Amino acid sequence: MKHRFAVLVILTLLISSIAGGLIGGSVAAGSGAAQATPNQFLTDFTEALDIIQKNHVDQVGADKLVYSAIKGMLRELDPHSSFFDPKEFSRLREEQHSKYYGLGIRVRPLLRDKGRVVIVEPPALGSPAERHGLRAGDVITRIEGEPIDDWTSDEVVSHLRGPRGTEVRITVERPGVRDPLQFVVDRDEIPLITVPYAFEIRPGIGYVKLDRFSESTAEEFQQKLKQIDAANLSGLVLDLRDNPGGLLNQAIDIADFFVPRGEIVVSTKGRADGSARTYRSPSLEKIRIPVVVLINKHSASASEIVAGALQDHALQDHDRALIVGETSFGKGLVQSVYTLDNNTGMALTTAKYYTPSGRLIQRDYSGSSFEYYYLNEPDTSAETKHETKHTDSGRAVLGGGGITPDITVPARELTRFEALLTSKDVFFEYARRLTSGQVAAASDFQVPVKNNELPATGAKAGSSLAKFEVTDAILDDFKTFLRSRKVEFTDADLRDDLDFIRRRIKQEVFNSTLGLQEGFKVAIQGDNQVLKALEVMPEAKTLMATGRVTSASQPQK
Repeated sequence: MKHRFAVLVILTLLISSIAGGLIGGSVAAGSGAAQATPNQFLTDFTEALDIIQKNHVDQVGADKLVYSAIKGMLRELDPHSSFFDPKEFSRLREEQHSKYYGLGIRVRPLLRDKGRVVIVEPPALGSPAERHGLRAGDVITRIEGEPIDDWTSDEVVSHLRGPRGTEVRITVERPGVRDPLQFVVDRDEIPLITVPYAFEIRPGIGYVKLDRFSESTAEEFQQKLKQIDAANLSGLVLDLRDNPGGLLNQAIDIADFFVPRGEIVVSTKGRADGSARTYRSPSLEKIRIPVVVLINKHSASASEIVAGALQDHALQDHDRALIVGETSFGKGLVQSVYTLDNNTGMALTTAKYYTPSGRLIQRDYSGSSFEYYYLNEPDTSAETKHETKHTDSGRAVLGGGGITPDITVPARELTRFEALLTSKDVFFEYARRLTSGQVAAASDFQVPVKNNELPATGAKAGSSLAKFEVTDAILDDFKTFLRSRKVEFTDADLRDDLDFIRRRIKQEVFNSTLGLQEGFKVAIQGDNQVLKALEVMPEAKTLMATGRVTSASQPQK
């Protein structure tokens, strides 16, 4: 929906004025302001805008003031209505379209070096970064000759991205190489992967991780299922943890893989005409294997639609999936995105989501600040009133505050020492030293290498994943490394957290040599929620056959 900017400003001021009059009605009543016409409110605002621009001690652009006014107006409505300035709206469209133009690398900040970022996995085959010889572990120190020490991560990423076919000059520091390396890399189209991991986690049990829902998600999901031969598996773990949601049509398409044709996936109800709709599963193609869905407090919106549909629905008259983890975020408000002039946009809440059994997904946000709403977990206490609905087989499920799992499993918290090591980035730094030959004993270690690349100096190439393990010799060297980094520890610290330390070192080695999926496989070996999902897979099978859950929905220690 296109609007002239002037019209946008007028509507913004008009609506915000009306909203302000309603919200502050009790205060304004004494002054007669409640009887003012919308034009009078608009006059007040334009006068204030004019005074600010003429007299404020600092010069402020009209765009900044108007954008702030729009954001303030939307903030009065609900936590999810949003305004996007040109930069934010461009990023939103990139995420929805599942592509951007850049180098094809994953970077993250170096915690010990402000501003600098490090490439965290081997660049994808065929990407500009791979063609020009960039590697995992390379630290980017300059872009277009300019030091980036004081840049934020967003500033770094925005300078690496750009129009297709343009070039960017970057300077990197590489472990084992004395002088900085210079690269001139041409930007190209890079897909944004929304289904990053899919593999057989146990013999006959598949695992698929969904990060978010964008235009390519259903297609990616189908390809991943083919890769792991899902039709011949005996069970599937669908991981929706930390998935903030995305496009509604993609949530419906994902649920469609599991829900019988013609059955309700989700419904919406709103105030405007046409906002009440029912969305049904359109396809005959189904995955008829037991499913365990993992959710947590950061699973929201489209993730909750999928989890709710699979929890509510039956396959052959019995419930479809077992939900494990933590109560989800509770984001059940529908945003319609309006494209405005000047490359800006607005996401306005126009309806609410309901699961097939009629459960409201949205949790209560009245009477609390937005900071409280976003930073605090959903209230799952027994005293909290939740609506009770029933699945197709008659199983009771709770609504009115996210998706409540069938089996509640809180995420394992790090110990004090584990948190300390993680905060100091020691595992990444040590693995980087280990794989680059900077550790004296590294020649005795066999490090796996991806795509027949030459191993880093001092490291031997391994022919299989099983050839690299964190030995006692590596642990002794790791202790020396911790002392060099002035990390205080005791023998008890190392003994109590030994499994975690071994796993994290191995994970970072695999990340930098084989890619993030292989490192992720190592990481989830200590993931208590994933392990619980595997443990209760037989119950998911029973659920499909009988419609009953045998485990109580109690926290698992």
